[in-house]
Amino acid sequence: MGSDWACLPKHLLDSILEKILSPSGCIRFNAVCMPWYCVAQDNKRKFEEMYSSCHNPPLPLIQTAKKRDWNIYSPMEDKVLGLQLNFPKKRLCGSSKGWLIAMNMDLVVTLINPFLWIKGRKKREDSLIDLPPLARLPEREMSVQINCILVIKATMSTDPILDVDKCIVLVIHEHGKLAFIRLKDKDTSPWTYIDQRRNIQYQDVVHVGDKFYVVEEWGRLSSFDIATQSISNKQLVAGDYMEFDEVVKAYIVVLNDNELWMVQRGFKFNTGRVTTLVRIFKLNSDKCEWVETKTLGDLAFFLGDNFSISVKASNFPGCMPNCIYFNYDYDRINSYPKNRLSDDYCVYNVESRSFSQPYTREAKKLLEKTMQPSFWVVPTLRL
Repeated sequence: MGSDWACLPKHLLDSILEKILSPSGCIRFNAVCMPWYCVAQDNKRKFEEMYSSCHNPPLPLIQTAKKRDWNIYSPMEDKVLGLQLNFPKKRLCGSSKGWLIAMNMDLVVTLINPFLWIKGRKKREDSLIDLPPLARLPEREMSVQINCILVIKATMSTDPILDVDKCIVLVIHEHGKLAFIRLKDKDTSPWTYIDQRRNIQYQDVVHVGDKFYVVEEWGRLSSFDIATQSISNKQLVAGDYMEFDEVVKAYIVVLNDNELWMVQRGFKFNTGRVTTLVRIFKLNSDKCEWVETKTLGDLAFFLGDNFSISVKASNFPGCMPNCIYFNYDYDRINSYPKNRLSDDYCVYNVESRSFSQPYTREAKKLLEKTMQPSFWVVPTLRL
């Protein structure tokens, strides 16, 4: 960046920052040079308000051939941003509160703030938090690599820096079972394993209020409070009437911090994997049942293994209303097939029940080279 840009007066930079409406724009502003970074610090409240909102479209991170380097793609702008992230090589298994939740082959869980790992910038110590390892499956049953892959989802209740005392990390692991740890107790207490019944396989989990909600493949939804260290017996929906010929993945989406929706995604396999069927349900909490719906209205859903979110499409130019943006997921059948991770990224139009490809040719080429699926993340920059 030329010296003229670095010497722009502060009032002009404040004016530029005031007109930035997207997380991707804030990321680029922050990364220009040190004077711009300092202005961002002075406007910290603006950043915090923007990034703390759960209603911003997420940005996919796409791994490069170097494996430690990740590109940032903006679906709304339909382009790859001009900066890269560089963080430790680990398998990513979740995204929450702007952080990534990762794991190594020893099953050590690590929290990473990816946007504090911009390539070429000095790393901050508080951008990485190691947790104790999860219990390993018996060696006679699973290899180390498969043990690692079997953590299919991870989430957090609060920001691990801003609200460490209330932060709980929860994972779905080992064929859909649950485990959690309180961040403040990570140095003295191991993971707690709950609801280990072999016939239960949870597929998604969200934190709402003081509870976690978990959903099974066919739609059965349960809630529990970590304070009791056990899942509640309340069954919110039976779900056994939801029958598919396809392999099915269920996602939970939270609206307005208290309204629960579910999307079921059906797959078929041939030489690759293709999404063939989508059904959308809204929870009737009074009757404890799912009600199928045929429209999202002005909403757009962004769904994936690691993270799912809803946004009001009309607030973001380029965001398509009444559509679902699907990421590629670990499906327990294909795992992560080499050179096929670009096959099943798609946008589903709810009204026309049609699928389209959301990425540019440049992004498609990046996806074809990656060894991990791309990951949704809503940026949170603690400056």
